[in-house]
Amino acid sequence: MFKAGIAIYAISAFAFAAELVGEITGYYLFSASWVVHEITALITLFGFVIGGVLIWQSHKLFLRRHQEIKHSLQMAQGEFFRMLELQFDRWNLSAAERDVALLTVKGLSVAEIAKLRETSEGTIKSQNNSIYRKANVKSRTQLLCVLIEELLIEEKE
Repeated sequence: MFKAGIAIYAISAFAFAAELVGEITGYYLFSASWVVHEITALITLFGFVIGGVLIWQSHKLFLRRHQEIKHSLQMAQGEFFRMLELQFDRWNLSAAERDVALLTVKGLSVAEIAKLRETSEGTIKSQNNSIYRKANVKSRTQLLCVLIEELLIEEKE
């Protein structure tokens, strides 16, 4: 619909420009009676209107789809965070460990987490080690793998 609207609009714009140049200079792309030129002007106007309506409808459709995708993404984020909270519960993480684990999963460095939490890097390293021990992993990468694996568990038939 959008491409058709653009094509009709572009053809109408070309026809309008050709007629305008002909009116100003007296040199037309094709020689025809004044009736043909008036009909061309009307068709051009009709093309602008139809092209504009098609573009407008495409824009409305795009906005509606954008909202649907945004809503789906918000739902997926909510489910992801619920899954994280459930896994953190299983690991019996403290509130501080949950914060550190979430920031770690988000990809922040130890220094960035320490700055955000207004604590030392040593404290964050200690909390990360506790998280890794409770999650039965040895690194940030393994922690992420365990969480991603939770997301990818297939339903049992």
